[in-house]
Amino acid sequence: MPTCAYAQATGTVRMLIDPGHDFQFVVDRKYRMQQREVTLGEGLHHFSVWAPERTIVDTNVFVVGGRSAELVMRLPYSAEYVAYRDAYVRYQNARKLRVVPPVVFAAGALWAGLSYGAYTKAHDQLQADREAYAVATDPGRIANLKNELIPEHKADFKRARTSLILGSSLAAVGAGAFWYIRHRTKGLSAPTFEDKERIRFEGLTWIDTRRGGVFAAAVSIPLAR
Repeated sequence: MPTCAYAQATGTVRMLIDPGHDFQFVVDRKYRMQQREVTLGEGLHHFSVWAPERTIVDTNVFVVGGRSAELVMRLPYSAEYVAYRDAYVRYQNARKLRVVPPVVFAAGALWAGLSYGAYTKAHDQLQADREAYAVATDPGRIANLKNELIPEHKADFKRARTSLILGSSLAAVGAGAFWYIRHRTKGLSAPTFEDKERIRFEGLTWIDTRRGGVFAAAVSIPLAR
């Protein structure tokens, strides 16, 4: 574990970072680490802390020899990640929306099909009643057809016709919505996330020298203890 010792006395900095895992930090713009505690020489030290999908946060910690200090910090989400997350939600919603029109069309087509059967049956029954009324000679039969059967079957026919119109309309709406949504979401693809903060963080350990810039060695230590 790298130790930055500027004096004989050293102290410990305990990292309490949100998120509680997978974070990394650069000490004094030189040493890149990934651990929960770091021992440093007494004095003021600079920390740059980062985690995936989060933004870099810079802070200073004064280390007192022989003592432990806690660095408590919550890393906010980066602007790029927030934009990606919002774009992904829109993408998921668009994918879900694509499923609705076919379901509406299928429901409308089924409704229209069943209604058409009832409509045909009611139409034939009404026609049969009218033909029977035209040739009937019995007064009781005529009265029954005129006052009961024909009005009743006429009402059945109107209900079946209305149901057929509604089912056909629903199927037409589903077909129209299917075409419209397919047209609007043509070429739809999942958004990708580029963690620019990570690129910036990885460049923090670049050190200028008289002979040119060099990268300081990075050290990665597992957090599991």
